[in-house]
Amino acid sequence: MRYRAALLLCSVAAFAQTPPPDVDAALRARVNEFYGYHVAGEFEKAYGMVAEDTRKEYFGAEKKHYQSFKIDSIKYSDDFTKAIVNLTVSEKKELGIRFPATTFTYPSETTWKIEDGKWCWYHESSAVNTHVMPFGESDPKAIAEAKKRDQASLPVSDENIRKMAMNILGQSGLDKSQLTLAADKPSADQLVFKNGQGGSIKIALVQVELPPGMTANLDKTELSTGEQAVLKVSYTPNGRDKAPGNFMLQLIMEPFSRVFPVTVHFAQPQ
Repeated sequence: MRYRAALLLCSVAAFAQTPPPDVDAALRARVNEFYGYHVAGEFEKAYGMVAEDTRKEYFGAEKKHYQSFKIDSIKYSDDFTKAIVNLTVSEKKELGIRFPATTFTYPSETTWKIEDGKWCWYHESSAVNTHVMPFGESDPKAIAEAKKRDQASLPVSDENIRKMAMNILGQSGLDKSQLTLAADKPSADQLVFKNGQGGSIKIALVQVELPPGMTANLDKTELSTGEQAVLKVSYTPNGRDKAPGNFMLQLIMEPFSRVFPVTVHFAQPQ
């Protein structure tokens, strides 16, 4: 009897976690439509799919023009009226004058809820909205005014520009931006990324084709406040391929979509 009761409870629990097919199909259709507008750049159409309590925030945010997206997983809650949708998105970014436009592929976590019978994208903002939304800066006017104050109070220099950037990022960043490897023998180098935000973040290596013999790995991809992750890069020449020249890696931090470029320098034999 106990065995049957336990089996029945497990079956009920498993059933409870499985969304009704029509609910799941409706959410997937809305997510595909919403992100389809961000691929097409038709943001005014996406606005009508945003929950009422988030529309003002969404309206003032910088919108991202994605190259592509893919639904990875969905986690439901509140009797299938809310959901966390995890996606993989691709976005083209300009890294500066010296670097060509690069397409970044990274994970993105979004929240959805049923409002007036339809699934809507929403964002639970704090009372004082000073953070950056997944779609860009949530208050461009306020941030622009803050930047003007910083620029007026500090003389323009590379060091002061770096300090201002670090202040905007909440002191999150790399302990160095260049790694050095030997071009003629096995070698490795590493750097540390620190999360200085007031909450959890995710970091990822932008997917690029590495030169033959090179590996690049993060020991962590989810960091709480104050935690660190180590990026280790190694290279083993195979004797057949020519030693690669300097190579660029990029770390991306979510939910802020901040990109941290890392130069991999190959030291030639003396």
